[in-house]
Amino acid sequence: MSRKNLRNLQKLEHIDIEITRKCNLNCIHCSAGIERGRPKLSKDDVKNILCEAKSLGLKRVGFTGGEPFLSFQSLQELTDFSIQKLGTKIHIHSNGSLITPEIAKWVKQSNIDLTITVFGPSPEVHEVITQLRGSYNSTLNGLQNLLNYKVVFSVFIVPMKANIKEIPSLIKFVNDMGCKDIRILSLSPTGKALTNFIKYAPSQREIDHLNKEFIEIQNQLNISLNAGFCTRLNHPSLKIREGHDYCYSAQNRVHIDGFGNVFPCTAASGRLGFSAGNLMIPETNLSEIWQHSPLFKYIRKNLSNPDTKCQKCIKYKDCMGGCRVMMAYKYGDFSVSNPECGGPY
Repeated sequence: MSRKNLRNLQKLEHIDIEITRKCNLNCIHCSAGIERGRPKLSKDDVKNILCEAKSLGLKRVGFTGGEPFLSFQSLQELTDFSIQKLGTKIHIHSNGSLITPEIAKWVKQSNIDLTITVFGPSPEVHEVITQLRGSYNSTLNGLQNLLNYKVVFSVFIVPMKANIKEIPSLIKFVNDMGCKDIRILSLSPTGKALTNFIKYAPSQREIDHLNKEFIEIQNQLNISLNAGFCTRLNHPSLKIREGHDYCYSAQNRVHIDGFGNVFPCTAASGRLGFSAGNLMIPETNLSEIWQHSPLFKYIRKNLSNPDTKCQKCIKYKDCMGGCRVMMAYKYGDFSVSNPECGGPY
């Protein structure tokens, strides 16, 4: 994609939206976390937002949380509304622990894309991250229910210090179960992980070692592990996940949290400095934020007109100067191009 096309990519095609902040787990790195005392989006608020987004080009909606299956009736209603009234595709992000046979059957019948996050191949590893005893078996039961109904779904794996040594075993484990679509996600310095990022995130040495293991296990199992744009900055051997070939932050997508904050992407959610506006504020609307937010305009300009050192770099499309969220965390400036990059130019 040319930089000219990037500048013209202004349709809001993809929204991830938190329909609840509640969760039955307490994951150490969660971008949602637990916040109280602030007005949250209602079911009608979500519908109104999606209707407005449809006029901006909406094609795909991701319902997330918290844990969206804690609000199953609302989730069903919002899914039916999005599919039948707006004609959008739906995906749901879940921890999998609440998926009963009945829910698995509904997912299958509704033709919904589903993602389940698994942190380890054993309770000892998985539950260090979820901080809830019994969550490992609950998630496995959910996976098995999905497999029994032949639901097509993805398993998300997030390498952290707590599980990085077990990642190859985890990949083999879920692959042997029958989970064939496996996505790797890099930990983002947002939410709970922001103040503990050094404690939770793998070191560069651990990342380099894991990259060798990714190559070996893909060859060994004859599978393709896939990843979004930001994750491939750390793990370049991974397959490009559909719709994630570039950084589309504020280009064709946003993430809306349960309080109505609008972020340029999911990686930025949980960090209020990346909020372009709040939809719970009177006379504030999604169209205004999408078209006129100074933050979104700056991100778009920055991606299409990068720093001087990046403008003629043949590798720019592969890194785009680095993840904006990570640049803000490491250097205190989300606009800076990765100072550690040495070219080629």
